[in-house]
This record gives sequence, C-alpha cells and structure tokens, in this order.
Amino acid sequence: MIDVSDFDDITVTISHPWADIDMPLSEWAERGPSKQRPLMTILAAKRRSTGESISLDEIPPEFLNTRTTRQMQREGLLPTPWGPPPDDRPVRPLSRDIPPEIRAQIEQERRR
Repeated sequence: MIDVSDFDDITVTISHPWADIDMPLSEWAERGPSKQRPLMTILAAKRRSTGESISLDEIPPEFLNTRTTRQMQREGLLPTPWGPPPDDRPVRPLSRDIPPEIRAQIEQERRR
C-alpha cells in the first residue's frame, strides 16, 4: 500500500466524461471527485520520479471512488475522505445478445 508520504510522487489518471485527467495523487486525495461528476474514478497510476506503473491495488481503496469502494464507505468499512459518497446509478441489465467474452468484460468493469 502506498504511504501518504509518497502521494506527491504518484500521478493518477482520473476518468472524466469529456477527457481523462492526470493529476498528483496528493491533489486527488485532497479534492476528490467534483460535485458535478461524483462518480469519477482512478483509471491508472504511475510514479512521477521513475515513470513506473503502479497497480491500483497499491492505492488506499478509499481514494479509488469505485462502485465497490463507495458501497464499502456507505457500510462504514472504509473512511470517507470527501464525505458520504453519492448513491450509484442503477445498473441496467445486459442484453442477451452480447457475446460471452464481452459480457464478462462489462461485468468485470461494473464490479470496479
């Protein structure tokens, strides 16, 4: 797990509907997602000093802002650095016409 003292050396890529955004993890940890876009999540991370990619498993989960971590925050299992998380939008059922390999990818993405 990355220590808070290393947050300035980590750049995270944040999902955004218009374009993905790169910012220091320290800034993301302080600001979090915007009120207008509360469901933004971390897509990738790397060390600024070396360019080395970092697994998202290395980032403290309360900062990931995924569907799973927001639910864990609602249940009191994780800290809420930006206050209580918003309710997630309902997930629409997948069409039966989606090929199994694509269905598996979509379902995996939804669990994030």
